Amino acid sequence: MEEFYIGALRVFGVLVRWIIIDFVLEIVSYYLGYLGVSILTLGKRPHKPVSDAMRLRISYFGILLLVLIFAFMIWLS
Repeated sequence: MEEFYIGALRVFGVLVRWIIIDFVLEIVSYYLGYLGVSILTLGKRPHKPVSDAMRLRISYFGILLLVLIFAFMIWLS
């Protein structure tokens, strides 16, 4: 019975970790991408409301910016 509880807690922990990482990455990448697109277009894009396809593109741009920021920080050190 103890093995069942340990296994169930592991599965629960993995699910919670996956949800938190997915949630944080989505929020951080979207808002970083939104800020980057706004700076690059001098505030002209993206317009509200944002479609799902545009939200995905903004998130991809945010992930790219996040990778570039980390690469620049590593290069500086």
